[in-house]
Amino acid sequence: MKERGILLPIFSLPSKYGIGDFGYEAYEFIDILSENNIDYWEILPINACDKLPYSPISYYALNEYYISLDKLKDMGLIKNIEYKEKKSRITYDGFKFRYYKEAYNNFNKTEEYYRFKENVKIMQYSEYMSKKTKEEQEYYVFLQYILDKQWNELKKYANSKGIRIIGDMPIYPAFDSCEVKYDEKYFELENGKMVYMGGTPPDHFDKDGQKWGTPTYNVEKIREDKYLYLLNRYKEYLKRFDTIRIDHFRGYDSFFRIPVNGTGKEGYYVEGVSYGFFDELFKITTPERFIIEDLGDIREETIKLRNYYNFTRQKILQESIDLDRFIDTETDIENMVIYPGNHDWHTIMGWYKKMKFKHRIDLRRFLSKNKCNFLNVNKGLIEYCLKSKARIFIIAAQDVLNLDDSSRINLPGVEKTENWSWEMIDFNEFRKKVKILNKSKELITKE
Repeated sequence: MKERGILLPIFSLPSKYGIGDFGYEAYEFIDILSENNIDYWEILPINACDKLPYSPISYYALNEYYISLDKLKDMGLIKNIEYKEKKSRITYDGFKFRYYKEAYNNFNKTEEYYRFKENVKIMQYSEYMSKKTKEEQEYYVFLQYILDKQWNELKKYANSKGIRIIGDMPIYPAFDSCEVKYDEKYFELENGKMVYMGGTPPDHFDKDGQKWGTPTYNVEKIREDKYLYLLNRYKEYLKRFDTIRIDHFRGYDSFFRIPVNGTGKEGYYVEGVSYGFFDELFKITTPERFIIEDLGDIREETIKLRNYYNFTRQKILQESIDLDRFIDTETDIENMVIYPGNHDWHTIMGWYKKMKFKHRIDLRRFLSKNKCNFLNVNKGLIEYCLKSKARIFIIAAQDVLNLDDSSRINLPGVEKTENWSWEMIDFNEFRKKVKILNKSKELITKE
């Protein structure tokens, strides 16, 4: 039977403190998924970052906004907590940080804490942040210790309820990061400055191509060290998540290199770590632990790399459905995850509202032809995904709620305050509407 999942970033969870976290709302969300026989929770990156989740400051440190104040209170580290007004957009305003300081001042170091300090990457991160903010290093060690503890408890609970966590592996760190500071030789830099920038060529998201502001890898140096820089990162993520979604898989085959002062029109592809890296990776794990983002400008060599390891690929309906011919251009296969759209795409209703009138009529006909609900487009596309051969169906929480693009997670290549900021007010409507995924099991089984 097809497995199902919900895509909801941690920051989008309902919260009394301005941003979702590893607290009790996350546990409640897991309970709702479990009650409805949902198999996966896809959470996007949770690494330390400067607001942009796909540009980590560190691959080993977690995002400090995700500390649960309620759990700090349960530990006796803080006392009274003020609530913030619930809104549909989060604010990265540091509201929680004063409570972190209180908890830090009340914390008594334990043997477990001292063992945690043996993690070299965490010590590098805490040193990096200490120099950047002038806070004492021990403060950042404490925050990461709490995050690690809270995350492990949350994941253990999810697994006990039959929920598997899908987490993201971003392809590049931010330039201003402890990754670049402590492992500079693995990036294409000259005198500590970027020469090339990661990104994409011109596409439907951006006519000039996207510039991500991230450095590109020095593939030769990574190979010389037998891929240890990347392998160590993957080992960490294999402990952290049940399944890893490999961001921008094309970049492992060949990555787009843009001159730092140029645009995507001046960029070009160069060879990535490719088979050499994956051969080493699969000495310690198996391809079944991964989903790859094989979307966008994919060349034949990328497809061969994907098929060689039999990776589970992604299919985004908004990309695969040709609106003019109204056919599904993607081959329907089992070893695939199908999405109506994900964090970088419109919601279903946002997509529908932006269509020409003719395309709206054609979409309804398409759904009718495939014996799906054509009166309610949102339900119809969910049914279409559930009827597909794809082994896994994942749907964004906004699409369960039938929301429009005002709830979109991210618009790629565009700097907007709305990016990475949508928050669910509460679970009331979600709890009612998610039942469609559970009920649909009967519909698929009968057919």
